[in-house]
Amino acid sequence: MLTFGLIVEGMYDVEVLTKLIRKCAGANTQVVPRPCGSQSTLMKNFPKFLEGFRHDNAGGHVDKALVIRDADNKNPTTLITTMRDRYRDRNYPFPVESLVIVQKLEAWLLADHNSLSVVCSQGVPEIQESIEDIFDPKTKLKQILSMYHVQYTPRIAGEIAANANLDTIEYRCSKFRNFLQYVSQ
Repeated sequence: MLTFGLIVEGMYDVEVLTKLIRKCAGANTQVVPRPCGSQSTLMKNFPKFLEGFRHDNAGGHVDKALVIRDADNKNPTTLITTMRDRYRDRNYPFPVESLVIVQKLEAWLLADHNSLSVVCSQGVPEIQESIEDIFDPKTKLKQILSMYHVQYTPRIAGEIAANANLDTIEYRCSKFRNFLQYVSQ
């Protein structure tokens, strides 16, 4: 059974990314989440969590580790370089990948209108604009859900992810491909 260490900003990320990892790698995949509470805490503390992943899988190490944060309108390449520089000289017994979601996790949730339709129990129109160009996808998602009287919670975010078509997200969000490739290897 494959075990992923997952370092993220918060509980929405844990819910969504755990579902997406299991959709990619198999339902029996184990995920050891480490929510940090904020981007600044993630950037400061993720090397400590990576060290913990040496022993967090029933006394052994995880098979793979992911450090994932939102771009929040910052340059994703610069952020990834900064993150990788923090662990470049460390020798982990597992591969580590740093990923940056453009612009926020909610962009991935907006990509598949069919998964939104399932959660809203009625047809939600497809967003016509480029998903990764939406300045604040979290606000956009909350607005859409509220039109259907659905409150945005970690559980709802997880349901959207569980119903999402991975090919649709990949087509609409080019950076999602990096996530798919790493998780599926």
